[in-house]
Amino acid sequence: MGNRAKGLIVLGCVLLFAVLVYIVGPFLGCWYNEYRFNRYVHVKIDLPSCARSSEPCRYVFSFEAEKEPEAFQFEGAGLQYSYDRTKRTFSLSGVGSVINRNNVIEIDSSQVRIGNESLPRATQPMLIFVRRDGRLLSGYCDISW
Repeated sequence: MGNRAKGLIVLGCVLLFAVLVYIVGPFLGCWYNEYRFNRYVHVKIDLPSCARSSEPCRYVFSFEAEKEPEAFQFEGAGLQYSYDRTKRTFSLSGVGSVINRNNVIEIDSSQVRIGNESLPRATQPMLIFVRRDGRLLSGYCDISW
């Protein structure tokens, strides 16, 4: 086999590998993001009514590196919460604040804020991954090329 044929085979293998990474990469990224989101303690918040709907607005937060429920503080006389150990999820209703390290979620009757950012009201649940540095990432998978 000549050098030209070997070069074409190597080039073909490199191109095949690149196409494979291009196609499979987003799926692996989604799998990793879902794994990371589900790995930590969740805080589920239901607002009484959502925009133009009788259904509650639901927000589910996952905090990076938080595996223990003791890492969360709850403030507010009108805030009710419970913890489900099997699902590792706090369920909240009412008005108040949830504090985890430097991250503060403020809940009132019409909106949810984390830091200074107001979260939109949506008809489907919002999944929010909170990084240690306070950045917010979507908990949903977005496969895009």
